[in-house]
Amino acid sequence: MQNALSQSVLIREMKESDLEEILEIEKKSFADPWSRKLFKETLSFPHSVNFVLRESTGALLGYINFYLIGEEAHMLNLAIHPDFRKKGVATHLLNYAIDFLKRSKAANFFLEVREGNRDAIALYRKFGFQMIGRRKRYYVETNEDALVMHLASGSEQHA
Repeated sequence: MQNALSQSVLIREMKESDLEEILEIEKKSFADPWSRKLFKETLSFPHSVNFVLRESTGALLGYINFYLIGEEAHMLNLAIHPDFRKKGVATHLLNYAIDFLKRSKAANFFLEVREGNRDAIALYRKFGFQMIGRRKRYYVETNEDALVMHLASGSEQHA
């Protein structure tokens, strides 16, 4: 699936013109979706690294946002259109982003994930992320804790 997927998709830097489609996926993916303003601010932040993944037909399948400061990369957001989940899309996109960030000298990767988001946690573990902490009631809209996860460059597994 991964090889077939890489043949039929394009990953590129996120642009403001992608935001309409991104916001649709965002609303379908999160209880408290990011606003257009927040995405625009992220796109203009000098330390942000943002990618979209599009099907060869042009359809937006997903996106990912990181801040890269020094050797630390912090994932802000990863979302895949509901119709394309569990098909290797998130794995493909995350793999691309981690490889890009490692070439940009990232040595440590961090993220927060809802404790109840089992699919995302399984994805991150597949890459070698380890839980290093918990933020109590981090997600106020659902009262869920966030699991803080870390990946050291060189310890990743190839998903």
